[in-house]
Amino acid sequence: MALYPAEGIVLGTRSWGEADKIVTIYTKERGLVRAAAFGCRRPRSPLAGAMQMFVHADLQFAEGRRLETVKTASVRASHHRIADDLMALAYATFTAEVVCAFMPEGVADEHFFDTLALIVTAFETRHPRVAALAAVLRTLDAAGLQQTYDHCIHCGAAIEGDAFFHVGEGGALCRTCAAAGARPFAAALRALLTDLQHLDWTDPPPMRVRGGALMEAEEIVLAHVQELLGHPLRSLAFLAQLG
Repeated sequence: MALYPAEGIVLGTRSWGEADKIVTIYTKERGLVRAAAFGCRRPRSPLAGAMQMFVHADLQFAEGRRLETVKTASVRASHHRIADDLMALAYATFTAEVVCAFMPEGVADEHFFDTLALIVTAFETRHPRVAALAAVLRTLDAAGLQQTYDHCIHCGAAIEGDAFFHVGEGGALCRTCAAAGARPFAAALRALLTDLQHLDWTDPPPMRVRGGALMEAEEIVLAHVQELLGHPLRSLAFLAQLG
């Protein structure tokens, strides 16, 4: 059973058996990894502290046919403040679900991993709703599934001023190419989405967005996510309860 080290962030957990968990971890070296963490639900387990949501840890895995096995884990950052804030927890969980849905298993993306570590940290101090939207846009970009905001997806013309947007086709349309099913796409909304899409996570500016604009931006991005998945995200039901 080959062993290998990895640096990872826990993005999903579910109980398994009497004291175990199945965990989904985004790693710097191998992208998404799904693994069994045996005994980690026992209080005295050396894995107990590391197999919690959003923990950033140095790990050792054993390769397996269906699942890897977490052998050791040393916590780098636990991000307890996310769990202490219900809103931050809800939006961070939503972001984690998007990452797990779209980032491939076994494919390393070190730049995205480094960004993800900054994103998780941002949920402790930044507006969680805005941070989540920017994080989803960054994830779609890393997965090659990003929407197009700056030029017409039909004719390629640069978009200037107000335009139109087609969720099913995943991008902006100029006035000439506007088709049935396209919705108005105001210049201010396009600017907001573009700014969030290209947010510098190493030094993010204050995340203050007018509520109406944020709702419009979320509607466009979430419709795209659900179009790609073919089903709603489970975490959205929890967010809906929070209002």
